Amino acid sequence: MGKVVFICTDTIGRGDEALGRKLMASFLYSLARTEPRPEAVLLMNAGVRLACNASPVLDDLRLLVEDGVAVKACGTCLDYYGLKDALAVGEVGNMNDTAAAFMRANDVVTIA
Repeated sequence: MGKVVFICTDTIGRGDEALGRKLMASFLYSLARTEPRPEAVLLMNAGVRLACNASPVLDDLRLLVEDGVAVKACGTCLDYYGLKDALAVGEVGNMNDTAAAFMRANDVVTIA
């Protein structure tokens, strides 16, 4: 397996939250339009919000899915945030999927 992108928040960095959201949107926009694509984008904790209704990055995540990138949102996290019915792109994943993807990956890029 190639690269896996692990996103565990809906912002990038610490500090101003609005700036962090803008940076995340810019990162996902760029990721969806840059070669090579990762094999998977795994969303955990607040990162699952990115794949749910009203997220400003849904189009970018959809582009990744259309290009064959697996986008998986942690089911436990979706439940915790009350978002299981709001998932708009990708599929529900679990910790077994995440652990297996990490172990198969040539490289894991963590966005925090």
